[in-house]
Amino acid sequence: MANLNSSQLQNWNNNGFLKIPRYFTTNEIEEIQQWVLEISSWEPINDKWMHHYESTPDGPRLSRTENFVPFHDNMRMTVTSGKVIKIVSELMTEPTVLYKEKINYKYPGGGGYAAHQDAPAYEFIDFHITCLISVDSATPDSGCLYFASGRHQEGFIALDEKGCVSPETAVTMSWQPVPTKPGDILLFGSYIPHKSPPNHSNEPRRIIYLTYNAKSQGDWREKYYADKREAFSQYAADSSKRDKQISKIAHFRGNIIENAEFD
Repeated sequence: MANLNSSQLQNWNNNGFLKIPRYFTTNEIEEIQQWVLEISSWEPINDKWMHHYESTPDGPRLSRTENFVPFHDNMRMTVTSGKVIKIVSELMTEPTVLYKEKINYKYPGGGGYAAHQDAPAYEFIDFHITCLISVDSATPDSGCLYFASGRHQEGFIALDEKGCVSPETAVTMSWQPVPTKPGDILLFGSYIPHKSPPNHSNEPRRIIYLTYNAKSQGDWREKYYADKREAFSQYAADSSKRDKQISKIAHFRGNIIENAEFD
């Protein structure tokens, strides 16, 4: 493979994340932007893709779309073969498979995410690597990711009842903003603490998140989505209000509304 140089590998090992600018060409990211528009226009269908909606100053907007890969050929080819899976497999030091995928739209006024680690939300496998593809520019004003550099080496950190890093611990951590531009990718493991603020800008901050696990540990993608559907059906039935979450951990800080996937 040998796509990454020694400096990049050192940054990955030391920091727990790695940004690679302009990983996609201008033409490639323009195609991806078009595919995101197509996916965002799909009508909700309960047994297919999963749309989540939130309240914004401009009214209800999409907050997230999940499980879109089986229904979009170009996106499926891009995220299950080629340059993305190649770079993730290099960091994993073995072949990888797609565990889950999502688009977080974060339109103007869209909610942010509390400090958390991905590992508590992504069950079945102990370690994952996520590849973020920046569809739009992400800045501190529009809600880019912030990382607690180097803290991935500590395992689970002060998990609270919501599955997040406890606010008392999060406030003591040193947070580094990592802005991205269209075509950039940002890779991070499942134990690095991260967060993102709301979008205070006038532009969307759309990002694709692709999570992978080592192929040797099995293909869990269908199991992941089946488990999530079942869990959210239970949340809706038991009046726990957890059906208003966007994940099995309560890290989303926006206001989920009319979640068509789990009506």
